[in-house]
Amino acid sequence: MKRSLIILILCLFLIGMFATTYNVQLVGADSGYDASYDIDSSNSSEDDGGLFYLIYLCIEYPPLGIAVIVIIILVCRSNSKKKKEIINKALNSKLELLNPSDYSEDKKLEIHAFNIYKKIEYAWMNFDYDTIRQNTTDEMYNMYLMQLDTLKVKNQKNLMYDIKYLGSSIKERHEENGIETIVINMKVSCYDFIINTTNSNVERGNASKLNYYNYELTFVKTVDNKEIDICPRCGAPLKGNNSSVCDYCKSTIISNNYTLIMSKKKMISQKYSKKE
Repeated sequence: MKRSLIILILCLFLIGMFATTYNVQLVGADSGYDASYDIDSSNSSEDDGGLFYLIYLCIEYPPLGIAVIVIIILVCRSNSKKKKEIINKALNSKLELLNPSDYSEDKKLEIHAFNIYKKIEYAWMNFDYDTIRQNTTDEMYNMYLMQLDTLKVKNQKNLMYDIKYLGSSIKERHEENGIETIVINMKVSCYDFIINTTNSNVERGNASKLNYYNYELTFVKTVDNKEIDICPRCGAPLKGNNSSVCDYCKSTIISNNYTLIMSKKKMISQKYSKKE
């Protein structure tokens, strides 16, 4: 009786261990490659022991060993099915923005900043260069441009699905030469992973684990909604130019008080849910 109880406990241990460590993947992806790619290998030594005991069960107690293997296979299939569902949802997801009027007056600017962040993430995900250009400074745009070109060469695509706003606060705000700089700490959650565009297999990140990101986002905008008639970079006239890009030097124009342009994105911390 005592020996049977030990075997039962061992089976439960094996099932739980394989369910939590199956298909270990790289953590995070994040547009611009701000997230880390460390491998979660905390249970690697336990995996070796678990495999030994599984072999032992199959030899000494075939019915129990087979039962454990069947359960592991079912868990693996369930995880695989969930990942495929999330990938399909991410590929077909549409951009939905928050309504700033639903928030208090002191939060509207931060909500607007989140909407810009989300626009950029969706543009990154869909190789929408124009939207990235309209919402970032030249330095950030050039960085995105190079990284997106690299993804294309590798037949890869970064999917960021179900992006949710979790909170924010203004860290810093100052003005210089008619341009206001706003630094915002922002917390978001999303599924974040990179797939191969030829077969939709996940190559980086984990499609079934929800990521939690804490960013420091920097935005710039003009002061007092003043009209700009010359390009701040090259001095070219902007009259009749309805675009957000200078016709001559192709730099991004910060046109009015309500137009925030992201100039910097810094990852402060990240984690992912182990219960997803």
